[in-house]
Amino acid sequence: MAAFYQDSRRSALFRERANRSGPYGEPTTCEVGVLEWSPGYPRGIGEIIKTNPKALPLRVQPRVQIVLAPLDIPHGTNGAGIQALFDHFAVPSDFISQRLESVTHSFSAVRDGSSYYSYFHFLCKNVTVRSVDGRAPTIADPRGAVLSQGDWTWIRTSVFLRWDNCDDNDKAIVALIIFSASPEMRDRCQRLWETDLSGVLTDPFSLFVICLDELWLQAQDLVRAVGGEFNKMERTALDLATFSTESDADSRHDFVGLHNIAKHIIYLKENSEAASMTMSHLQTFHQKLLNHPPQGHDAMPTMQMTSQMLAQKAVQFEVWKLRMTSLEQRMQNIINLVNTL
Repeated sequence: MAAFYQDSRRSALFRERANRSGPYGEPTTCEVGVLEWSPGYPRGIGEIIKTNPKALPLRVQPRVQIVLAPLDIPHGTNGAGIQALFDHFAVPSDFISQRLESVTHSFSAVRDGSSYYSYFHFLCKNVTVRSVDGRAPTIADPRGAVLSQGDWTWIRTSVFLRWDNCDDNDKAIVALIIFSASPEMRDRCQRLWETDLSGVLTDPFSLFVICLDELWLQAQDLVRAVGGEFNKMERTALDLATFSTESDADSRHDFVGLHNIAKHIIYLKENSEAASMTMSHLQTFHQKLLNHPPQGHDAMPTMQMTSQMLAQKAVQFEVWKLRMTSLEQRMQNIINLVNTL
């Protein structure tokens, strides 16, 4: 029945945009990293196996597989490889459509027969603090500083989960694709192999907890970076408020930098709200799953633990929202102050 809702035009549009951006490439030229586990595997730091999307179907099917793939955008020579991943894992057309539209918030979980397909997108304003031409560190686009406090880069990560034979723990197969995982997330995935992964077969949404935790940590680094630069501009504005003439203030205040900092805060606040919405939808879905576990009563302890961890992560995302609300209000105060100088 799920096929009824799929739109093949989304894949066609992905290919069309990829072709416009340059050579489409071949699936074999797109490198992905794979972590694999089945019962009986020894514990230890997981080995990332380098391969390509075309070779994935030829591998012996593991019970748990995490694929670390490039960013799923229709650009460059990875286009054919990304499309091959979409085809191999039967990624829904809505997932592709939402990436093409660069949505800030998305979550989906659909059961089709004995399989679940679920995903979310994460889009967040990036902020890079670095030294330019030997000057004091400031926010500067890593591709080249043009305007004061300017950075036009973004963090984009997508996570897709497929859970086959979900009703039978002895036959369950879990595949997780992380598009554009940070180095820290890749390391976190490897360290999962030091633990007992059998619970993932009972509730693979536990893997979403890990991904969301790493994305939250990444976001907090950005909040601190923006907050640090804002604190400098706030102090400058307060110092300028003591000047006696308007010309003194005008000659020393960085209005372009103030505008860009304000813009970063607006974007990050929107991103925090979108991430909280994703958490809310994920929690609602998981609660329904918990009420009727696919694998019966025996799955309850594992699923309850996942539910508790989701609640904890939801609180963390609320903290992100509160921090951004505070920064936004402080920024408005400074803008009001500067307008009076």
